[in-house]
Amino acid sequence: MNRTSWVRHQAREQWRGRDVAVVFAILVIVISIIAAAQPPAQLRDIVSGSSTDLVNLRQRPLAVLFASAFVISPVWGLWIIAPMVVAYGALQRWLGRASVIVVAVLGHVGATLFVATMEITEIAKGRVGFSIAGRPDVGVSYGLAAALGVLVARVDPRWRWWYVMASLVVFIGQFFVVQSFTGLGHVTAWLIGLAVAVPVSHATRTQRQVEPATDP
Repeated sequence: MNRTSWVRHQAREQWRGRDVAVVFAILVIVISIIAAAQPPAQLRDIVSGSSTDLVNLRQRPLAVLFASAFVISPVWGLWIIAPMVVAYGALQRWLGRASVIVVAVLGHVGATLFVATMEITEIAKGRVGFSIAGRPDVGVSYGLAAALGVLVARVDPRWRWWYVMASLVVFIGQFFVVQSFTGLGHVTAWLIGLAVAVPVSHATRTQRQVEPATDP
């Protein structure tokens, strides 16, 4: 196999089972870089216009729930694309394309709506100011957190406890360090992923038990 053929083979292997993650990653990178290249005032308009803050969620919820997942700002935050591709790729190779999309949407939408509910509650109780209603919130981290939660069912049982503990340290630790509603959103998305992992794990175990019995 010559070098050109080897490169093509490696490219096909990397693409196989990761096409959803790769296409999504490319879109996010391109959109985020184009946004970052705009003048500061226009960049602020792009981020605030696609943010899932309380103001936007009240005025156009569906639009911002969709748009917010394709923008990362500031641009140095694009580092999160690498673990996202790995996690989404592992999930797709295990459960398929549709499952990746469902998990990402559940994590992104579920965590966003929970955070919005908590923000409204805290504003009503006077614990935070009304300025939080317009605080920008964009990115792919909620979907990634949900995917990492689901993947707990994929981890070898010998290492599953360590995986869960490491995830707890990362998500709950950053919540206490950052002390923001976004941190709460990460924990929520991860818990959503864990909730999805329970029936998924049961279904995969059942399938493994049934398959030998159906062999001719």
